[in-house]
Amino acid sequence: MQAKAKKLTIAARKGNDNQLKADFAAAIQDSYDQGWTCANELLAGGCRLVDDNKEEVEIPLNIKEVFLFSLVSEHYPALAFQASQSLKFQTTNVIQPPFVMDVFLLDTLTEMLATPLRLLGYVKLRVAVSDKLMSGHELTVLGYHLKRNLWLDEKHDLVMLEDSIARDLDTAMLVRRDNQPGDDTPVGVLTKMRGTRYESLIKEIEARADPATLELGFHLLSMDEDSCRNVHRILEIVTRQSQVDGKRHDITLASSTPPCGVSFHCNPMPSTEAIAVLETHCAKRKYQQRAAQWFGVSVSPAGQVQFGVTLNFPWEASDEMERRTADMKPASIARDALPQYSREVSRMKLGRNDPCRCGSGLKYKKCCLR
Repeated sequence: MQAKAKKLTIAARKGNDNQLKADFAAAIQDSYDQGWTCANELLAGGCRLVDDNKEEVEIPLNIKEVFLFSLVSEHYPALAFQASQSLKFQTTNVIQPPFVMDVFLLDTLTEMLATPLRLLGYVKLRVAVSDKLMSGHELTVLGYHLKRNLWLDEKHDLVMLEDSIARDLDTAMLVRRDNQPGDDTPVGVLTKMRGTRYESLIKEIEARADPATLELGFHLLSMDEDSCRNVHRILEIVTRQSQVDGKRHDITLASSTPPCGVSFHCNPMPSTEAIAVLETHCAKRKYQQRAAQWFGVSVSPAGQVQFGVTLNFPWEASDEMERRTADMKPASIARDALPQYSREVSRMKLGRNDPCRCGSGLKYKKCCLR
């Protein structure tokens, strides 16, 4: 992150085009250029990061992504629009497009997206659509994300957002900061999945902060509402199956654009061998779907995360994998296929006073039935 105290001068505000360009260069372009230099030095190795307590921060050996934040400390009119029109930047496979903001947006971002997973998940989505999204203010983009998730249909080349989209976000901030009556969270991605297993899975991933499950968390946060509800249904189904028969069960949710997916396992008895089993299963699913990325997550019959797997490498044809996947059923689970899983589970009976199949030693009525 590169922060600048520069702001628009009076001459620029009056419409002096040359002064406007000079102010933009001093406030944003110079900030980005310095960030680009820092990012390349970081990737070259030999850098040290030290925090406020003079303690060194360990840098990963292999950095997958670098995000550049250009921050201005003053209100800057139409900052998002100016950045989209005037900022000259570069990207690589590792260094992502820049995210330009003022301190007021940063304040709102960290207020509404209060965990690192949700904040970074939004950043990943935001920079991914930087070339097809147009808006006068970044608050408008954030308001759209809180309503519908920052997911844009690939059939559109350019999307323009009106400032009125941020109305509910403005209201929520007034409720939070000035104790005004109303909803303190806009209806949308932060509210619609409350109380579901999808939301519980996100919270567990946030609490664990494990690299394999964090990647899954970013993937889950990029889903549309229908996919989120399918995740909830799948978790309900597989945990219920394991509670009833005490066996391992799995369901895969896959997409074709782009090819990727998640394999959900419910495992009553987690072990080192179980991790290898899940990784092998995900590798076969990934190959069958011809995907570059695949995720796996194992949960207990009570729905708690046990471990995760992330496979992220290009798809390559393989005679061995062709043989291993020849008898596998298609990975995609259509929405109308889930009721069949539910009907099969509903036919499995477990008495209230029977020992719970999750292995807790308690009666079913005092354990997973709750």
